[in-house]
Amino acid sequence: MNIPHIRHRFVEVDGVRVFYRDAGPADAPVLLLLHGFPSASHQFRRLMDALGGRYRLVAPDYPGFGHTEVPAGFGYSFDRLADIVGGFVNALELNRFVLYAFDFGGPVGFRLATRHPEWIAGLIIQNANAYDDGLSDMARAMSANMPGVAGAEDNVRQILELPVTRSQYEGGTTDTELIAPDGWTLDQHFLDLPGRKDAQIELALNYHSNLDLYPVWQQWLREHRPPALILWGRNDAFFPEAGAHAYLRDLPEAALHLFDTGHFALEENLPEIAPLIADFVDGLRREPLKIAVIGARGNLGSAVVRAATARGIAVTALDRGAVEVTDPTSIKEAVAGHDAVVVAIKGDDHLVPRGAAALLEALPLAGVDRLVFLGGGGSLEYAPGQRFVDSPDFPAQYLETARDQSEALEIFRSSETGVRWSYVSPPPVHLVPGEATGSYRAEARDTPIVAADGESRISVGDYASAIVDAVERDSFIGARFTVAY
Repeated sequence: MNIPHIRHRFVEVDGVRVFYRDAGPADAPVLLLLHGFPSASHQFRRLMDALGGRYRLVAPDYPGFGHTEVPAGFGYSFDRLADIVGGFVNALELNRFVLYAFDFGGPVGFRLATRHPEWIAGLIIQNANAYDDGLSDMARAMSANMPGVAGAEDNVRQILELPVTRSQYEGGTTDTELIAPDGWTLDQHFLDLPGRKDAQIELALNYHSNLDLYPVWQQWLREHRPPALILWGRNDAFFPEAGAHAYLRDLPEAALHLFDTGHFALEENLPEIAPLIADFVDGLRREPLKIAVIGARGNLGSAVVRAATARGIAVTALDRGAVEVTDPTSIKEAVAGHDAVVVAIKGDDHLVPRGAAALLEALPLAGVDRLVFLGGGGSLEYAPGQRFVDSPDFPAQYLETARDQSEALEIFRSSETGVRWSYVSPPPVHLVPGEATGSYRAEARDTPIVAADGESRISVGDYASAIVDAVERDSFIGARFTVAY
């Protein structure tokens, strides 16, 4: 029998004393368990008993929930919950994990994922909605409660009482004898503590902000394509079954399992769900990727080598002495046996487009079907059909290289090949020295990503991280993408 010890701890994050449960081997794959309303980390106790001997399971209580303690004047919003959980992840140095998102764990977890895509090794979605399809009439009515709406606070206060708390556990279940009364009893205890109902009202009146972000989260899913396991109690009064199926539009390879139970599916179906989670996490344990980086001594190529090596990827660093990038035979011999090739090259005599053509010829011969090609930002557009490289004030010293890189992009786009290529462009001007922060945006587009001040900027470290993301997640296939803050 492999029964884990579960440790109960606190960590300070921005003045909040975050309570959390921690089980499992320190060197095992990590699952970050994000709870729902009106519960806390205690909802995962049985799951931690079941799987804590095989994996590291970490479950925090949000501010306003469970045992977490907040300072006076703490302002409750879903952005603020995500801030605290993000700080919690940093404090525990959880650099890579499978995210289990249930109910409120969806809005908190998707904020983490879009802010820090490099953290997410996989998603387990359990009755956590991100689609308009998954909103019941009841959920729509609750999300319509906003600051300034007459009667909104009273509407929310009515759902913070024991009969409603209990109904969230028992509603939609097949066998109520399998539902322990401890869950709703403990939830109500915490709801009845001083100040807790006020906190829940603040969050409820902010819930509409999550619906506004659904398109952003869906775009993140489409572009990053994280491995995903979707578990859903199909009789959920808040988030009906259609919300589960909606994920397959953006994650067609996700595994979907429906259960004849309600919102708190773990309460009734843990014996069926725990093995599915174990199989999913075990399926993520694969042999380390093996990639070849051509141009590995250059500024960007070496940054990619460092970023990939830090993630446990096996890297073959290739310079001009090891491979002739315009010779298909040389490329074939150098990259055979690798899972992917990353290319960061520049040079005279149209080296870049000639190299692009040679790679498309050589990689199928080498049995390698994945290529990430580091191009330039000059081919990005500042207006529809207007490329930076074609503007009259484009710097003359970079013009030849930018034109070569633009030609390489057209070679990829016009090719009929089995190579699953991605072409990555930095911001047109501000690719700046700097380490990885883990906070960046990567999107498939032909225009720069700009910040609120209208500037497009990225550090070399974050640019390299986004490139490694594309390799690991097999994202942006047959597309150009760009990266910025």
